[in-house]
Amino acid sequence: MLHFSEEPARAQEDHAPAGRRLVAVLGALLVGLGGAGAGLVLSATQAAPVCGLGGQPLALAAGPVVCTHADAAPPGVDVTEPVSTTELQQRQGAADAAYQAAEDLGVPGYYPSNATSPSVPCDGDGTSGYRVQPMYVVEASRANRFSSLLSSFKLWAAGTDDVVNRSAALTGGVRHLRYVTEPDGSGGCTAKVLNVTVPDGSMSSFNATISAVQALGYTDPARKYLMWTDATSLCGIATTYPYDSDGQGNPNNGSYAQYARIDSGCWGFGNGSNDHSVEAHEIVHTLGSVMRTAPHGTTNGHCWDESDTMCYADGGGHAMVQVCDPSQEYLLDCRSDDYFSTYPDPGSWLDTHWNAADSRFLIGGGDGSGGGSAGAPTVLGATLSVNNPAIPGLPTQAEISPSLPAGRTLTSVTWKAARSDCAFTAPTELVTGVVCNAGVATATSVTATLKDSTGATKSVTGPLTFTTATPRDVRLAVSLDGQDGASASVCTSTVFPVRLTAVDAATGVPVKGLTLAGTKQADGSLTVATVGSRASDATGTSVLSTSVTTGTTLTARSTAVGLWRAATPVTMRAVPSRCTLDLTTDASPTDVYYGDPVTVTGTVTRDVAGTALPVGGVSVAVKLLKDNGALASLGTARSAADGTYRAVYKPTASGRLVASVAGTTGLSPMSVNGPVVTVTLPLTNLSASAATLDVGYGDPVSATGRLRRDAGGTVTPIASATVSLTVTAPGKAPVVVGSGRTRTDGTFTVAGALRASGTLKAVYAGTAGQPAAAVELGQATAGTWTTAVTAAASTYSVAPGGYVTFSGSVRKTYQGTTKPAAAQRVRLYVTPSGGVPALVTTATTGSTGAWTARVYPKATGTWRAVLSPVTGYAGSESVPLDVAVR
Repeated sequence: MLHFSEEPARAQEDHAPAGRRLVAVLGALLVGLGGAGAGLVLSATQAAPVCGLGGQPLALAAGPVVCTHADAAPPGVDVTEPVSTTELQQRQGAADAAYQAAEDLGVPGYYPSNATSPSVPCDGDGTSGYRVQPMYVVEASRANRFSSLLSSFKLWAAGTDDVVNRSAALTGGVRHLRYVTEPDGSGGCTAKVLNVTVPDGSMSSFNATISAVQALGYTDPARKYLMWTDATSLCGIATTYPYDSDGQGNPNNGSYAQYARIDSGCWGFGNGSNDHSVEAHEIVHTLGSVMRTAPHGTTNGHCWDESDTMCYADGGGHAMVQVCDPSQEYLLDCRSDDYFSTYPDPGSWLDTHWNAADSRFLIGGGDGSGGGSAGAPTVLGATLSVNNPAIPGLPTQAEISPSLPAGRTLTSVTWKAARSDCAFTAPTELVTGVVCNAGVATATSVTATLKDSTGATKSVTGPLTFTTATPRDVRLAVSLDGQDGASASVCTSTVFPVRLTAVDAATGVPVKGLTLAGTKQADGSLTVATVGSRASDATGTSVLSTSVTTGTTLTARSTAVGLWRAATPVTMRAVPSRCTLDLTTDASPTDVYYGDPVTVTGTVTRDVAGTALPVGGVSVAVKLLKDNGALASLGTARSAADGTYRAVYKPTASGRLVASVAGTTGLSPMSVNGPVVTVTLPLTNLSASAATLDVGYGDPVSATGRLRRDAGGTVTPIASATVSLTVTAPGKAPVVVGSGRTRTDGTFTVAGALRASGTLKAVYAGTAGQPAAAVELGQATAGTWTTAVTAAASTYSVAPGGYVTFSGSVRKTYQGTTKPAAAQRVRLYVTPSGGVPALVTTATTGSTGAWTARVYPKATGTWRAVLSPVTGYAGSESVPLDVAVR
């Protein structure tokens, strides 16, 4: 039974958002959901959830339920308004814009001249098999425009095919609509368009149109009927079966005849003037798109990740998100992950669900053989396989197979497991072993993350399961201080490693996560002491440590856990003695600059039956025998389990390295000379310049520069060092004008007040290992200011015993710059009538150069403010002021 949905046009005021047009269809419902049997018919109530937000279930007279969903027409298009034949003949269809969109994306395809050709691929006899049947459908009472528009119909059909094929090229494949075709007279083919007349009233609804053409015999399941309906009631509508099951048996793949209707107002668009092709949108619906379960599917059969032909705001429960460039509006499936890809990302939703690119109605698609020719990956993809079930404690293989787009290379592989106790034998390879602890059989997952040369990443996760069906035996081994056998030589009272190893008795493969324990019993003693216990690692090994003072037997045991039985204990005897060591030492580099690092390395071993065994945990003292015979300690290093030691020192003097081990109960003392280390002082690079060298006395001078260390051509900044600015007057010692500290990049700015003329320098005093440096900046001049003092009286006539407040200011000028003269002493003199000048009081100028003084005149006289000359300042006096005492 066929279920379908209808999309009548909305009124003009209900237009979709700017730049989008509606074409839309909500799919046909095949009875049953999620692969239910074809014999079940949905009621209107049952169908409602499938119809999506805003969709309305409709029970047809014959009983099936359909969904309707009203959508807006293209911007500027009123589908109720008739369109003239002349205007329709001017519409070019989708091909040209699809070509340009593909060109902008750098996708290879047909030549641009093909974008305006009505030719479509010839396939077989043009009739047999699964095909798209274009048809012009008109009601009996209306004018039949078939002959006038036939060339346009063929062009629009070719444009729809062009959209499909250029979209296939996005993923490196080739797909064409398999039309019913006819020869074009020049060896090629064009779509064969039928001229179909239906009774009046057949355009009243999509249901009525389908019933009318079915009555004429257009019911072949091997056909998808693409109808240009000469009507003015809706834009575009089509049937889709809401089944996302993968494989050629999908109901949209020829199980039932399917229909698409486009009314005249929406014919022939897609050339860039009115968005994408309505014909392409509707025919892709009949190919089975877009499923509501797709990653970006809406409940109304479209997608929300703009831009592509099938995406728009259809009220289907998700806001639109701009993901792809708007130019991709003319092509199918933004990011090729929802409904159409010739090479879906392995393991992705589209790889495991219905993919319209596999349709047998496409040349290069299913073709009835179950798959379609593959394209090429356009995004980094991967498939993961894990050999399940694993045995807890034993490794199983995991493999990630990358899918790389052309021109890219794989740069890294990273494995991780959800359980923290799991480990990987090759954590950066495509194929690895994964092993988890023996005592835990809880299922988990493993994830592989790939990164390619463009920086793109892909993570794939798969399950890791376990079996505990068959108990297993463990075989243990023990070695002491790197020795196997019945006994081992060890150093008295010196810690040595006890290595316990557990392997699967049946395969010899190491077992991870078993608790391995060790005990020891001295010869002649009844006491058994613990050495410790530790879970085995991925190599089946647990490393403990102990020391002995006399002959001692050590025993290894394992604990039963999960399917693993306890192992038979194994023993080994330790025989202690005082050991003679072999000590080596080396250094790199041996020619260094003062304070530069030197890496000292070496080994501590001992000989046992001609085999050098490492001695771990030994303290090695490293000293420097200086050229003057003094011995300076550089520090100590401790040997690792493999007997190696390493330490970094910064020598400040030349000399020979000496490494030594102090004697103990179990170790004989040992000393060895190393290489000579030569230490050289680096150079100091100081650069500086002064902004100005001629300033008024006490005004600031400043210098900027950089301080760097030059170690044989390796130049680095000296940070947090003090740089001083000094001035040296003839015949005098240098005087510090100011100082500052260098920044992290070695730059500095230093400023200070200049109170003497002389040679100006930037000076770095140096430190241990870094010589001093100085830069002469030139002859600095601390010039003498000319001054001007003013004075005014609060009154010029005062009664005997009264007071007068004098006030004024001092300004200083040098080389055209005038400013207040602060901290200057102003003397106030009075000259009585017929008398001589006398000093009355002294005032000091403030920061603004102002001064003030209160006096009690005793007689009529003339007053003057006087600035006497001092170092850096010329003298001056104010105009006289006459004050009478009456």
